[in-house]
Amino acid sequence: MVIAAERERAPEGRRERILRAAVEVIRDRGFAGTRVSDIAQLAGTSQGLVLYHFGSLAEALHQSITLLEDEFYAELEVDLRNAVGPVDRLRHMAEMASGFGPAVGDWRLWLELWVRALHDDDARQARESLDRRWRAALNSVISEGVAAGEFTTSSAARSTLRLAALMDGLAIQLALEDPGMTPRKFTDLWWEAAVMELGIAQATRPRRR
Repeated sequence: MVIAAERERAPEGRRERILRAAVEVIRDRGFAGTRVSDIAQLAGTSQGLVLYHFGSLAEALHQSITLLEDEFYAELEVDLRNAVGPVDRLRHMAEMASGFGPAVGDWRLWLELWVRALHDDDARQARESLDRRWRAALNSVISEGVAAGEFTTSSAARSTLRLAALMDGLAIQLALEDPGMTPRKFTDLWWEAAVMELGIAQATRPRRR
């Protein structure tokens, strides 16, 4: 029975190993510079198995980002439960997104997906799905803060959209390793905008971790 269970898990283990190899290769070489053979070599498997699991290099990119996103949200869920109140939760989301935790997926991989989404319908749908997931998490915390009387906004949905868009813009600079951008600066700039957007009182601002 144990041997049978291990055999059942083996394909999933191979799939994850291929995905993590895809993350490393695409992060290093970019999507345009990556070949299926590169991923197969790093994963210690064959090109045929890579294509068997994902069908194409593009799908491997989409699934790689999704894998990292799933891990991010699993950690985020635990951390937000441990955070005290919506103000602390909101700040913590900014810190995780900036790279103090595992970044939202990986911003360099996100750039690859964004570029592909301009011309590829599958990439566009993947990008939209992943964006909706993050905005839903952000909107949940903002709505909690409004209900608790700690945030003030005429529209939680519009505030979510503005703050998510700002995060994307800062992330581009962070991913491109702009000399004026660091994870700490990312967090502080975004937090300053969130304070203004949501009318967060000075006395309720969380301490830096």
